[in-house]
This record gives sequence, structure tokens and C-alpha cells, in this order.
Amino acid sequence: MQRHQRNRLLATLLVFSIVLTSFNVVKMKTITFTSADGLEITADEYIIAEGNPYIVLFHEQGSSRGEFQIIARRLSNMDYNCLAVDLRNGGTNSFISNETAKRCRERRCALGVNDISLDMEAAIEYAYNKSNHPVILFGSGANGSLSLKIANESDIVKAVIAFSPGEYFFPNLSIQDTITNLKKPIFITSSLSEIPYVSQLASGMDEQFVTLFEPKLGEGGRGTASLTEENKNNSEYWLALLFFFKDLL
Repeated sequence: MQRHQRNRLLATLLVFSIVLTSFNVVKMKTITFTSADGLEITADEYIIAEGNPYIVLFHEQGSSRGEFQIIARRLSNMDYNCLAVDLRNGGTNSFISNETAKRCRERRCALGVNDISLDMEAAIEYAYNKSNHPVILFGSGANGSLSLKIANESDIVKAVIAFSPGEYFFPNLSIQDTITNLKKPIFITSSLSEIPYVSQLASGMDEQFVTLFEPKLGEGGRGTASLTEENKNNSEYWLALLFFFKDLL
């Protein structure tokens, strides 16, 4: 990259980084609702304005809603409410315990693809009923893969964002086969070393619907770690997301 192009990119990233760290007033509360099999689901709701559309946030497997403590507030600057959900295939993140996973262990409830999907579908219904707007799904890792699958199946999902999705459920479920006919705005990204893998996953989809972001300033990060201070070049991911949301308007 020529020097003037690099300087322009870095200046743009700096401006957007400043914008994204100047938080609006966001009201956060922890709520519960019920999955179709009766499991109580815990989530953190971030409200920027009543009636605004929702981004529904699904953590990586083994994690919790704490994965989105900073990310949700930044996304709220784009005038979306956010719902960060504890799914039953979780653990702990940012010292936030996954309350849904705790209840699931106590009940010895099922942990298959269809069972995790029940939690996700309940969260989507909750967000849609609160705003009466189709929702945007934002998932990481295995739950990013399921976000793509559910987006293809649900009429109340407007768009989907997947960080480091993959074939986590193969051979019982092929995500690539499931999402071939997904014709909604899609944003997919990962670390640099994962790009060939996620590119293959997205290869069967219509290119006009897919934004596949490849980090340019280094290795980047896996999953939502690419958006945090863990990745020193996280601003390039945020910039790519901003452009994706701009096109959704």
C-alpha cells in the first residue's frame, strides 16, 4: 500500500475510533424470558430509545453475555437497541457467569443444535415484539454459524453478522449447505488465518448479499475479540461494520 493511501486509511480509522468511544446514554437492565422448552433465558438489554430496532447478540460457545459489555454500547451508537443473550451452550466471560447455562446444567437439559436454536429464537421473538421491527443477528463462533442458519429460516430477521463462523456441527449439520439460499445482507469476518475457511463457508451464497471482511492491518482476532483491545487493530473491523450498517439504512 502506498504511503498516502495508508495515511488516509489510518486517519479514517482514527476518526471512527473517536466516534465509537463517545457513548450515548444507554440504559442497561438484565431481563429473563422463556425458551420454547421451558428453560429461562437471561439477557442484558441495552436501550438507546424505546421502539428502535434491535441487534440480538449471541456469544461464542462456552462464553456469556459478558462478551458484549463494551461491544453492545458501541453498537448502540448506531441507533440500535441491543439484546445480549446467555445461551445454554455457555460459560463465563468478563467475570459474567452464564445464568442460562447454569439453569441448563441444573435441569440437565439438552444441548443439541435444535435446543440452542430454541434459545436464539426466543430472543429474536422478544426483540421483535419489543420494537415491531425485524432484527439483526450478531453471532460469534458456533453461535455465529447458527445465526446464519436461523437468518435463513426466519422472516423477522433482517440481516446477520457472523464473526468466525464455521462447520462446528458437522457431520450432523452442514452450515454451508444450510445457508446457500440466504438472501439477506450478511457480514462475515474472522482473523486473517481463518479467512480461507470462512470464505469457503460463504462460497455458495449470492455475492451481492455478502460482505466478507478480511483484516488488512495484521492478523486481527478470532470472534468478537477482533473488536476489543485484545486486537490492536480493532478499528478496521469497526469501520467495516459501520459501512455495513450504513448500507442497511
